[in-house]
Amino acid sequence: MDVRKQVALAKAGDKEALLDLVMARQQEFYGLSYVYMRNEQDAADVLQDMMVILFTRIHTLKKASAFYSWAKQILVRCCLSRLRTNKRWQPIPEGYEQTTHMRADTGLDLLNAVHRLPASQRDVILLYYYSDKTFEEISAIMQCPVGTVKSRLHQGLKKLRGWLGNEYRGEA
Repeated sequence: MDVRKQVALAKAGDKEALLDLVMARQQEFYGLSYVYMRNEQDAADVLQDMMVILFTRIHTLKKASAFYSWAKQILVRCCLSRLRTNKRWQPIPEGYEQTTHMRADTGLDLLNAVHRLPASQRDVILLYYYSDKTFEEISAIMQCPVGTVKSRLHQGLKKLRGWLGNEYRGEA
């Protein structure tokens, strides 16, 4: 599929062209939304929100070749907005580090630990490791300097290592 051609059609008002663009990478979009929302229904709702924004704002996209990067930025912002509205993130309970016994065989413990990090560190880790974004892309999404992104990643990983030990470092 020629992304530039599909974007041009979408800019001209062709809803099917926009839908085709999103459906071409539906697993990628759904995976990203699910990592943030941690719930199938909420992930699907956020994807719908993204589609509405894409359709109403497609005319603002300057470079057709950047469509997927632009769409992912919108999706991440939709997720963060929904999470702020729902106030889903809970602070780490007292004694979490000492009382939590996690299992490395499922990977869910790691994701649960990531979701217990402060929002700024959590977002950087999710974008870097789960969405394969570069530091520069994360910087643009989070609207902060690249150095801040690197610092947040380092601090978040340091906390995760403290909570999980060496389970995920291949040294266990």
